[in-house]
Amino acid sequence: MDLDASFVIDRYLSQQKNIFTVDEFNKYLRKNNVKLTKEQAFDILSSSGYVFSLINEEFVTRSAVFVGRWFSFMPSKEEIKKGYVILGHRCMPFINPEVAPDKITVVKADGNPVLPEAVSFTMNQAMDTFSLFGEGYVIPYIYSDHSNEKVTLASVQYGLPQYIDLTAWPLSKICGNKKIKYGDRILCRVIDWETSEVELTLQPAQRGDFLSEEDIAREEWYSTFEKTLLASFNKNGPASSIEEQLALLFLENLNVLCLKSCGSIEEFFKHTKKIGFASYGVESRLWKSNEVIPFIGPWNKQFKENTLMADISMIFSPQVFDAYLENYIYENLEVEKPEPLESLMDDIFPSALNMKPAERKLLLLNMEKRFGILKKNYNQFSDYKIAPVRARITKLCSEISSLVCSIGCSSLNLEDFPQQELVILVQLFSHIVKIIEEMENVFMKDHFPVEDVSLSLEGMEDTYEEISGKLKRSLYENTYKNITIM
Repeated sequence: MDLDASFVIDRYLSQQKNIFTVDEFNKYLRKNNVKLTKEQAFDILSSSGYVFSLINEEFVTRSAVFVGRWFSFMPSKEEIKKGYVILGHRCMPFINPEVAPDKITVVKADGNPVLPEAVSFTMNQAMDTFSLFGEGYVIPYIYSDHSNEKVTLASVQYGLPQYIDLTAWPLSKICGNKKIKYGDRILCRVIDWETSEVELTLQPAQRGDFLSEEDIAREEWYSTFEKTLLASFNKNGPASSIEEQLALLFLENLNVLCLKSCGSIEEFFKHTKKIGFASYGVESRLWKSNEVIPFIGPWNKQFKENTLMADISMIFSPQVFDAYLENYIYENLEVEKPEPLESLMDDIFPSALNMKPAERKLLLLNMEKRFGILKKNYNQFSDYKIAPVRARITKLCSEISSLVCSIGCSSLNLEDFPQQELVILVQLFSHIVKIIEEMENVFMKDHFPVEDVSLSLEGMEDTYEEISGKLKRSLYENTYKNITIM
């Protein structure tokens, strides 16, 4: 898909304020010279992070759901003392999940902008305010803040700094020069989802010896939040991230959660003993306290046979094709008689897929056509830094996809496999395909973070080595456990 088509699609999904169907979406695309089949349009909507799927094949955008909805947070003592607030996860899930916290536009109630500044905070404050991004993502989000110019992500292996510069907004401007005290809140709402414009206003606490009506309403909010979140776990499962867990929760409970008397998600953990952070493979989710999140649960039990097959489809990503082909070109630059291009088929497509000869022939023809285009435009010198990393990535991708396919195509009960290892396998597969797609993005190629990816890749290689043996043993045992020698 070209850049113009992506722009048209993103514009619609960022601005559409009404519930719509695939046909209405496709009609808009055709009107703007973007031609897709109904199936392609449906696939875009089903996979887009900007859209929620409703019943009867209808959709609604995040913009339509979240613009104008109330949420709040209480500045910490450190923020009150410094006179600045950092946003971190506090606008989650109301803004575009692809927009980093330091890129949010803050305005006052009168619409005037509040300009941010670089302010030094303790690392403890930063970790607390970014915690909902989940383990494994907190540090990258903090270090990638554009106000942080002193420490690099690669330096994490040597320890965390005590302080770090982060993008922060002056409380004096947000509050209109009114004095803010600890216990006061900041009431928020998204004004423009497309530009991530958020309105912040002061909500003074009612101080006294007795609980105010607002205090009582907020306690009720925390009780409602807990009850609805527990129900959401059974319905939606761990979702793809904590952000998506919260997005689905608020989507289904807007009228009882998006109130001016609302509390905040970060304060909620002081009010509950039933919910906390839980490991989900190599990531983290919100979940029932002291319970392990299974790969198969009430949310996906009825279609568990197709759960892994949906992940296997990632192999057919055009960017994955390109990565293997470019790796083939690079490795055979000085080879007189390279292995035939067909040899790549076994690297890309695991044998467990059992493709028919006609399917294999068609894929090979497409590969040969794409190979000719890539080789014609190939630049060895610009590829010099990326090539070694890409070789490692494609090798690991082949190993992971082979195991995913072996399990997914085995017709075995997925509940009989070690659940956490199965979760990690799928996460590794998804993450490595995402890296490949970013690496093959022509608009990002010159800025691809080779060093950071190399560091991340080491961790993924070690993790795969740790889990693969257990999964392979389980695959073998479950395959042959009911076979008896006569």
